[in-house]
Amino acid sequence: MKWMSTLALAGLCMAATAQDPGELHGKVMDERGEPVPYAIVRAEQGSTISGAQTNDEGRFVLRPLVAGTYELTVQCIGYNTRVITGVRVDPGLLTRLPDVVLNDMLDVVVVERIKWEEPLIRPEDPSRMVITSTQIKNNAIRKEPVRMIASMTPGVTKAKDSDELYFRGARAGSMAYYVDGVKVTGSNPGVSSEAISRVSVYTGGLPAKYGDVTGGVVAIETKSYFELYQQHKR
Repeated sequence: MKWMSTLALAGLCMAATAQDPGELHGKVMDERGEPVPYAIVRAEQGSTISGAQTNDEGRFVLRPLVAGTYELTVQCIGYNTRVITGVRVDPGLLTRLPDVVLNDMLDVVVVERIKWEEPLIRPEDPSRMVITSTQIKNNAIRKEPVRMIASMTPGVTKAKDSDELYFRGARAGSMAYYVDGVKVTGSNPGVSSEAISRVSVYTGGLPAKYGDVTGGVVAIETKSYFELYQQHKR
């Protein structure tokens, strides 16, 4: 029954996320810097698979994609296959990948695997900075999430005598914390660093869903049951 409840909850979350899909954009190049047309690009998340083909300029677009983490496979005749793991797709947002470079296939077929590194700031959304669970894990002050967020976000400082954050150009008390989409009152979100999947810090140009906030927003996403399970296994 416990497993059934967990799966049902996961299904409801997937259904809700699917209403606000994201997309992946990228370009495939060869090792000489020339575009690779007609390459096959496949994004997989569990049993969900989406595919596309590059155009004459080597560009591809994958959409709509349910928000989550994908493994991207890029293949083309005459080239080694490249696999990119950990590609994050956000609901309603565009993820632009760095150029994918395919090496010429020689006598032996090679599958090259690399891990995608999520940029702190995306060109399409410069007012939002993302702090990943990997960055949190490697941060020396991860036991103090509020202080850590301030240290990693330009223009954001922590009050000396409290956990309140001050956003440059905004009045004191004008920021807000959201945990898994729910607004949290007080100056501390009360989430341990081990439970955080990632943090999005908005310093300006707030999305409409944060319309009642006049300063900055710190949106914390906690780890899912499956992320915690994998973490425990490691």
